[in-house]
Amino acid sequence: MFRLALTYLFRRPVQLLAVLGVAIGLMALLAVLSVMNGLIGMNRDAIRGPLGDLMLIPAVTAELPQWQKYETALQNVPEIEAVAPHLVAYAMFNFPGYVVDLSNSRQSDHNGIQIVGIDPDAEKLVNNFQLELEQAQALPVQDTATPFATKPGLRSRPGVLVSDVFADYLPTGQDDGATRMELGSLPAVLPSAGEELIPHNTVVEISGTYGGGDFRSAMDRVYMNRLGRNGLHYNLLGTNAADFTEALIKLKPNTDPIDAKASILSALAAAGLPTPGDDAGGSLETWQERSALVLSAIENERRVVALVMFFIVVVAAFGLFATLSTLVREKIRDLGVLAAIGYSPMRRGCLMLITGGIASAIGCLVGLYSAYLLVLHRAVLEDWVYKEFGYRVFQPDLYVVDGLPAQWDTGEAIFLTLCTFLIGLLFTAAPAVRAALLSPVKALRYE
Repeated sequence: MFRLALTYLFRRPVQLLAVLGVAIGLMALLAVLSVMNGLIGMNRDAIRGPLGDLMLIPAVTAELPQWQKYETALQNVPEIEAVAPHLVAYAMFNFPGYVVDLSNSRQSDHNGIQIVGIDPDAEKLVNNFQLELEQAQALPVQDTATPFATKPGLRSRPGVLVSDVFADYLPTGQDDGATRMELGSLPAVLPSAGEELIPHNTVVEISGTYGGGDFRSAMDRVYMNRLGRNGLHYNLLGTNAADFTEALIKLKPNTDPIDAKASILSALAAAGLPTPGDDAGGSLETWQERSALVLSAIENERRVVALVMFFIVVVAAFGLFATLSTLVREKIRDLGVLAAIGYSPMRRGCLMLITGGIASAIGCLVGLYSAYLLVLHRAVLEDWVYKEFGYRVFQPDLYVVDGLPAQWDTGEAIFLTLCTFLIGLLFTAAPAVRAALLSPVKALRYE
């Protein structure tokens, strides 16, 4: 029966077009999903880059949180490998010599940024800060050990780091070659009703740039020393502000975040510090929970693309249905002869089903292998397309990706291949049933 099925399938090469359709549909599905996986991986790495495994925001109390107390408490947690404090402030910025009307909040020249005060040495231990410094293109720092250092001089100001993308919008340097920004923000504690609101302001100098892999926040995230004479706390917030607003936590390898959270909360309670959450405010969350909205949106987009592309496979499976239906019509006399020599309806139906199953299996295997080769050699293919046609899928000057990203997921590929095979069988079931129900007498009299 298997040999007869192969004969039916390969005797007329035109029938192999259905096999080719299944192969092309599956290849397109797996290749596009691999590119989507690559893009998602890049997005996840970019989002994860400036964050820690866990982020702790202290609870709001009458007493300002002090980093030294929290650092001592966190050092007693065995699951923690490293911690780094952040002092986050929001400010409006301008450049010396430019006029901004602050009296009207609708003015289009208002620009807000997030200033993140960090301890550079601690920051490098919990995230990719060192890598971002090394990947800087616009204005790399002279020494990554002292990223906020500026040129000495009477007019030197505290140094800040901006992203390479942000640097494209900076004006030319002042007379001494330095580029400065004027910052203005609200005080850490707002005055009581009737008291005058006096904003805080300072002038900072661009000491360098960082790579900024997370393009969503790179445009408005500026780094600055957290403490000290050149730090954010001293120059912009003042003594009435806390010396940290959140802490990034790196966990030891193979540590369960849920267990780590429980240990951290216990350590804070043992140290007499308020535990974050509930009515007290604050939070203790993983980087995935912090970025849940973006990550879920990306994953939802991936599912939609997979669903749309899978319809290509379904359409290709219609080719199997048409091929098997035509084959049953052409082989009516053969089926009648088979029935006359003892082939039961079940065996005749199985013959057609095996024929369709072989076609579906061949198409699936060819599509799977072709997609794997396409993903494996995508750089060669991309260079060939650019050389022959002058076209790139992701133009470097338009997109934040360099080249064609892709990530092959073997488990996903095998699952989708099996689904495609089963759909092929499903579409060949109708012709197989027709062959099984065919009357031998009518089949032998068929002209």
